[in-house]
Amino acid sequence: MVLDPTSITECRLKPLSLRVFVIGVNYYTVHDTSPSIQVVYCAGSTPEEAISRKKAKKARARANAALTALAQPRPAAKVREHDAHVLVCSSGDCKKRGSKEVRKVLKEELRERGMIGDVRVDSVGCLGLCKHGPNAVVYPGGTWYLGLTKSDVPEVVERHLEGGEPVEHLAAGFRPRKKKRK
Repeated sequence: MVLDPTSITECRLKPLSLRVFVIGVNYYTVHDTSPSIQVVYCAGSTPEEAISRKKAKKARARANAALTALAQPRPAAKVREHDAHVLVCSSGDCKKRGSKEVRKVLKEELRERGMIGDVRVDSVGCLGLCKHGPNAVVYPGGTWYLGLTKSDVPEVVERHLEGGEPVEHLAAGFRPRKKKRK
C-alpha cells in the first residue's frame, strides 16, 4: 500500500471504497545517521468507524487480559502476616527532611524490642502532604503521622505499635470529605 505523504488524515487509495483513514503517525530513527522512518497506522473506511474499531480492539484486549489472568494459577509464594504495616515516605521533600533517618531509627527501635518480625516497615513514594514531612502511615487503622522526627519514633513504637493506641498528639487529624455534587 502506498500512502500519500502530503496527507496525514487520509490515505489516498483507489477505488473510493478502499479509502482508509489514518489513526496515528509515528516517526522514529533506527540510527542517528539513518533517515527517519514513517510508520502509519490505518483502520476503517470512515473516521468514525476507525475510532470505533480502535475502541473495540482495546476492549477485546482488556477482556482477553482478564480471562488470561483468571486462567493463571495463583503464585506459590505466600505473604507473611504482620501485626502492623508502617509506610514511610521516602520521596522528595520528606527525604530532604530526614525520612531516611526516621525509617532507620524506627527499624532499630523495633529490632531492640524484638518486634521486627511483627511489624513490616516499607519505604514508599510520595504520600502527599509533602510540606508536612517526613510522613508515615501505620496500618491497621490508617493513622497518619506528619512531621515525624527521630525523637518521636520511640513513643510511636511503644504506644502505637506495642500498645495498640495511636499517639494522639503526633497523629494527624482527619478532615471531613467534600460532599459530592449532584
